[in-house]
Amino acid sequence: MAMMTQSIATIREQIVEAQRVGDHLKVYDLAEAELKLHPGNEFYQYSLVLSLAKCDAAQRALDSFYHYKLYLSQSADVLALEARILKDLAFSRPDEVSLHKAADSYHKIFSQTGDYYRAINAATLYLLSGDRQQSMVLAKQALALAQQDGQPIFYNLATQAAALLVLGRSADAQPVIVAVAQLEADDLVRRARTRQRLKLICDYHLIDDAILDCLLPETVIYYCGHVFDPHRPVSESQEVALAAQIESAIASHHATVAYGSLAAGADILFAEAVLNNGGELNIWLPFGKVDFCARAVRPVGDAWVIRFEACLLRANTVSYATESNFMGDDTIFEYCADIGMGMAIMRSNSLGASVLQLAVWDEVVKYPSSGVCRNVAKWRSLKKPVEVIPCSMAKFPREYRTLPDEETQIQRELHAILFSDIRGYSKLSDRDVLWYFNVLNPYLAKAIEKFRPEIQLIDTWGDGIYMITKRASVAARIAFALNEALAQLDQSMLELEEPLLMRIGLHYGPVFSLYDHFEQKQTFSSNEVSKTARIEPVTPAGEIFGTEAFVAMLELEGDQCATFEYAGTLPSAKNYGSFGMFHIRPGLRPRAILN
Repeated sequence: MAMMTQSIATIREQIVEAQRVGDHLKVYDLAEAELKLHPGNEFYQYSLVLSLAKCDAAQRALDSFYHYKLYLSQSADVLALEARILKDLAFSRPDEVSLHKAADSYHKIFSQTGDYYRAINAATLYLLSGDRQQSMVLAKQALALAQQDGQPIFYNLATQAAALLVLGRSADAQPVIVAVAQLEADDLVRRARTRQRLKLICDYHLIDDAILDCLLPETVIYYCGHVFDPHRPVSESQEVALAAQIESAIASHHATVAYGSLAAGADILFAEAVLNNGGELNIWLPFGKVDFCARAVRPVGDAWVIRFEACLLRANTVSYATESNFMGDDTIFEYCADIGMGMAIMRSNSLGASVLQLAVWDEVVKYPSSGVCRNVAKWRSLKKPVEVIPCSMAKFPREYRTLPDEETQIQRELHAILFSDIRGYSKLSDRDVLWYFNVLNPYLAKAIEKFRPEIQLIDTWGDGIYMITKRASVAARIAFALNEALAQLDQSMLELEEPLLMRIGLHYGPVFSLYDHFEQKQTFSSNEVSKTARIEPVTPAGEIFGTEAFVAMLELEGDQCATFEYAGTLPSAKNYGSFGMFHIRPGLRPRAILN
């Protein structure tokens, strides 16, 4: 029993810490796993629903809130979760009625509990809904209660700051905002969300939001750099000097959250600097740890292997871009870099933080399509800031990525992969099969006609559709077009209990361009194609699910055609493995607004 209690306490600590640093995906996975063991535990229920809300999955969060009957809770924080979700839904489709409804929900909780923080949330929402009179009344009440409380804690100071801004007293609000920033110096997420909320009030009253600059969250970084050359070993003094430059850059930009890889040299120096500054390190390796270490760490010296392992142990997350083998193909390294860059952009967007690339680079454009040069060029093409830390070390030479004799070097290509099928197809009668191929099939084909120039491959069998496109955003738009087309088509003539619905799985990864001797045409295949094929069958009917790599590429492409919500770590078909999945919908991604 003592061991079980300790385990529960440990999980709670992990959830609280993940909430503190804004890792809502981790919160969701931890809470979901614990609810399977403790289905009635309110803390895990609350944490799961809150993580959904903070992942912009407001409707799923509200459905889960009611599913767990959290409205029966005795906790004011749990009850307030409903109001928070209603507020998120109101901001996803802003109108005065929705905002007023969310304000009423907070007002009700304030009337029951006297909690001034709920009062200021209600006041803010009433203000934005146009009910200025009710907003002013509640803001005055919230300010008076917070000042009477007098404790210099976050909720007290944040309430006073918001109330003073609602009342138009910006000069009085400024020192309180500074106090909030100082109090929450180590809490990136809370400061970010506080600034978002206060900015809404500033925008409404036309107050210069420079008053909020002290609340600006730290920078999310993607780091990259040269691997040290074992033929020209870096001296101890050179390494110390470079490490000091990296430490200075991380400190000056308040780089609290970092994404990157872990090759010997600059990568490990970045990782160590982030960890030494108390930051959150998220590592992406291009393939398996042992193989990666053998190719990109051990050749530079065993001392680097020890540092490599130490960074892995202290990292917040360690992820693998692919389960595939290296096979001498630098495409895998490029793929890993793309995912890391996309994840950094996605994280900065979720926090409302700035994003920056830090690169240790000699600025010699010897291989413009690979390595640090490529990563810097891709980042700059997105109009995002880069800070180059100059160095004179050579790039890790290609001969140190040696190949076993049995391997052959074959270049893979990076593509988006789509698999779909139709729920209910196997129950079609012969008459209905004719309808499918004579009516639905050409209707779906027409829906994607405009995308054909950007499609590298289309293959079908029965209701199954397999596509390869160059860009993730194109695959997403095709998925939206297919789903919408099927939803609009009249199916009343079919003899089915349930309508036909598509299941669409999306992924992005390295694939081989190959020749199919049976069909005598070019095709694409790889382990990543197999992975996508196993994702599609577990996708809910009528929905579009994508992998972490896919949404990272959506962010990196900057198309903004889709909104996505974390759906959890889901098992794939045929025991192929479990993957972090996202629910993907058309439209701009909403931003979280209030706590």
